Amino acid sequence: MTTYQKVTWTVPADLQDFVVSVLIELGADGVEQGEGTLTIYEDQAKDGWRDRLQSYEVGLNLLKDQGLALQVEPIVNEELASDTFENEWKNYYHAARITNRFTVVPAWEDYQKQQEGEKLIVMDPDQAFGTGTHPTTSLMLQALETVVRGGEKTIDVGTGSGVLAVGAKHLGVGDVLATDIDEEAVKTAEENLALNPVAKDVTVIASDLMKDVPENFVAGGVDLVLANILADVIEPLISQVRPVVKPGGHFLVSGIYDDVAEKIEKALIAHDFVVEQKMQSGTWHAYICRLPEEAE
Repeated sequence: MTTYQKVTWTVPADLQDFVVSVLIELGADGVEQGEGTLTIYEDQAKDGWRDRLQSYEVGLNLLKDQGLALQVEPIVNEELASDTFENEWKNYYHAARITNRFTVVPAWEDYQKQQEGEKLIVMDPDQAFGTGTHPTTSLMLQALETVVRGGEKTIDVGTGSGVLAVGAKHLGVGDVLATDIDEEAVKTAEENLALNPVAKDVTVIASDLMKDVPENFVAGGVDLVLANILADVIEPLISQVRPVVKPGGHFLVSGIYDDVAEKIEKALIAHDFVVEQKMQSGTWHAYICRLPEEAE
């Protein structure tokens, strides 16, 4: 039976997004945000889990030394059996309205639409690949609502849970190819896509960003590329996206924290993209970018 190490820290609401980004950079697969708390679950079957816990402690101490009002000592540090872990997830995760049109619904919850036109994205949430309720996901779904006109050939880079691929299909895009570098993420995305009939024809592949995308899919260009990933991965991705986007096509990008937003924007502009709209939720940024019609 798999055993997880649950660690919870007290973190003020106004610091949570920043601390989440730091924990993820230090190796956390996912972070559960509560009222004044952050929680991680480390799978003890995975190599290096003790080292990661030590890294989190060192990182939080550094933030405290820099003046952030953090309590580094965990308020919870305990082992959980896999069945207890699953029950904790179910207690924490409920249907959530993410945008005016989209609601993310856990697979075990009997949820009825609350209004006409509401789009349901059914998910079996996973600590490693996301629940679909993070602010960066909301920003991306809002961006999709803004740009999708119907029929767009689409690539979802770093698909994780598959939430954006499902959202895109709800809005009427055409063929969708979803990629992730992690084989387990590919499996998770495929399972979530199967819960959403609208996304039954989405293809998911293992790929390091765009490197393993089949040439026949990008032949003639694609209309839309989505990337809700860590900022340090976005910059090298831009140069891979530029050659495959059709003139007039869009690149939607999120996962960008305050301190790197300007750097990412400059990199996008340097690769001929026009930043049509800047979006923000707390300290997270997203950009709607378009490749001009006259671009070669």
